[in-house]
Amino acid sequence: MTQVVDMPVTGDRSWLERLVFHGIVFHMSWEDPEMDRQALDLTPDDSVVSISSGGCNPLNFLCQNPRRLICVDGNPAQNAILELKLAAIRSLDYQTFFDIFAARRPSVVCRVYRPRLRPQLSARSAAFWDENLWMVARGLYNFGRLGLFCRILRRYLALLGIGPNLIEDFFQRHTLREQTDLYRTRVAPRLWGPWSRQFVMFRPLLYLCGVHPQQYRLVNGRHDMYEYVKERVEYLLTQVPVRDNYFLSQAVSGRFRGQHVPPYLRPENFQTLRQNLDRVLIVNGWLGPFLDTLPPDLITKFNLLDIFDWMSPAMFEATLRSVLRAARVGARLIYRSGSYQLDPPPAILPHLERHDDLARRLLATDRSGTYGSFYVMTVKSKPESEV
Repeated sequence: MTQVVDMPVTGDRSWLERLVFHGIVFHMSWEDPEMDRQALDLTPDDSVVSISSGGCNPLNFLCQNPRRLICVDGNPAQNAILELKLAAIRSLDYQTFFDIFAARRPSVVCRVYRPRLRPQLSARSAAFWDENLWMVARGLYNFGRLGLFCRILRRYLALLGIGPNLIEDFFQRHTLREQTDLYRTRVAPRLWGPWSRQFVMFRPLLYLCGVHPQQYRLVNGRHDMYEYVKERVEYLLTQVPVRDNYFLSQAVSGRFRGQHVPPYLRPENFQTLRQNLDRVLIVNGWLGPFLDTLPPDLITKFNLLDIFDWMSPAMFEATLRSVLRAARVGARLIYRSGSYQLDPPPAILPHLERHDDLARRLLATDRSGTYGSFYVMTVKSKPESEV
């Protein structure tokens, strides 16, 4: 059984945040693992801290043989997904694992859950899946807040005339030029009509796809949300090869195509995952308070997703101070933002070496098309109070 730590969750949360970010929000992680692989360059000596999200990011890291992997999320439902995946890796054969989590034959989970998976879960996650296993059995990617958004999106696209046949035609394009031609002639004229601004600017829909209220204010206040979404979509459909883009495939068709799946679902990585299960720690709680419980100079790699978009400036700085305290000098950290620019606070920046050229190069290959900026940094010194 994977070790799980439950920490007290402190701090005020608005009623909207409690409503929207309760239960499963992200049915899968929406960050391109190839960007993370190149940015972090994990080695067998690394101790990694990662936000759990849908569990894909941590498992993709586990494929790379780190010494230790700590998965943190303030939403226990997100960690319940990760626990279920870890239990499946431990107790099922690869094909059954793939059938469930690539959603090829997901109903098989009903047969194996109680005898094989449930005994491997923490009490909290077992109680969660006792009530919610039906979501996995019917295909996890259809459910959670993001799954509901994707179903609404597909209905909306069909109403615009962008139905399954056109989508399938798009995924058969072999070159960026072919993609761009199809987008300009058949997709864009239908997609960016008068209703699309209303669709994009309807906040409840954005909350469904995981946009935090604070993140909405950040992006819309700086860039205009509609123009931002349009730019990101056009980038994704004209600048990134579509054939192996499993993010786009899930969003617009509700399935993975062939073997175009996250690394942790590939057969060549299954035994590595199984061998590394005992290296995983799951934490239900906030990142900063958890890091403050660790010995200093312990962590060498941090995957922080877009958590700073959700924070006030004061919390942004406080969380990075906790990161610096737990980090070893030379540690690498990555984070993303919906904004085109979200630099570390001035008090923190002197302690970090930025790798902006690498970050820009990797962002230009991003298959998720979700984020406006990407940050790769190395800890070069510690605040005096942490030395």
